[in-house]
Amino acid sequence: MGKGQQQPVLQDWSGARRQRRQKRSVAGQTLFDGKGFSPGRGGLWHFFLWMVCLMAMLIPDTLLADEPPISHEVLCRKKPHCHTTLMARLTNAPFPFEGRSADGSRPFFDRIDPETGQRLHSVSDEVAYPEFPHYQDNRVLIHLPPHFKPKAPLEILVFLHGHNAELNRTLVEEMALLQQVNAAKRNLVLVAPQMVLDGADSSPGKLGRPKGLENLLKEVSRLLGKKMGRRFADRFDRAPVILAAYSGGYRATAMILDKGFAEKKRRDKRLRGVILVDAVYSDSDKFLTWLRQPKRRGFFVNLYGPSSAPLSKQLEEEFKKFGLSWSDGLKGRIKSGNILSLSVETHHKSIFQAGPPHWPLAEILNKVAVR
Repeated sequence: MGKGQQQPVLQDWSGARRQRRQKRSVAGQTLFDGKGFSPGRGGLWHFFLWMVCLMAMLIPDTLLADEPPISHEVLCRKKPHCHTTLMARLTNAPFPFEGRSADGSRPFFDRIDPETGQRLHSVSDEVAYPEFPHYQDNRVLIHLPPHFKPKAPLEILVFLHGHNAELNRTLVEEMALLQQVNAAKRNLVLVAPQMVLDGADSSPGKLGRPKGLENLLKEVSRLLGKKMGRRFADRFDRAPVILAAYSGGYRATAMILDKGFAEKKRRDKRLRGVILVDAVYSDSDKFLTWLRQPKRRGFFVNLYGPSSAPLSKQLEEEFKKFGLSWSDGLKGRIKSGNILSLSVETHHKSIFQAGPPHWPLAEILNKVAVR
């Protein structure tokens, strides 16, 4: 075949090639054709998108993540009485709280003060507390004892205080909570959220919501991870949890047992045990439901005085009814699945320090078997 016949074929081929280049340019698959950069065919816009994608791949995830810094105050660091102690303001702290009451029967703030315009939460027919200051404090006390070893296996102790309490005044100064944690000689992180501030109210706030405790601990993990590294945060996220409550902290504890974890299997895997100090005033059905779980591994210790004796003794009768073995003495190691119900004659306001035993939280923690 002669050249005069081949030329049209070459022209058709080169024309098809230009068309394909132009189509790819418009589709954003190429930024250039045979004539160079082509903004008229959308090249500039596609170049911009390509650069955004490239930057997204190159910039570290930590810079792209929308994680505002957590407001916190360092109370103590590397001192004889602490490894680290923080007071943090956390989004997933129990309060502020919007929603319904713990039983779901009414809005949490169900009244308005006609004089101040503040929303009120009814504790009873006669008593209602204003939203400020009682239900606005989002502080969480975080304490690592002086003997704490960041690279060793760790536990999380979640402490839920009672009525008319404030973290510094009540837990740190009056109850000597940090000293008891230090005396326990366990490699644990204390997490103590401010519940209702200075009010006779056991409302759990956000801890009464599904995954309420897990959400709080994830935020604590994020804060500690910034200070102690990502590996520590990963281990914190898997660490076993011990719940401890005094007095009115019973309700938050009961709600956590009921719905504080993403699922029951996760609760049963992470929950090492529950310690109640004069704290059975209601919701004993939730404690009993958890204790009757066939695969429960967590221990249960209820130290009670005359104040919470009526419901505590009723709970003991339920143990007998359902064939749950339990002990009334603090002897030997507390092992997985053990149930202890300990009666003392100490006044309610003194029992958390006086016990017996003296400093009961520390003594009970020291008797918990390490697994």
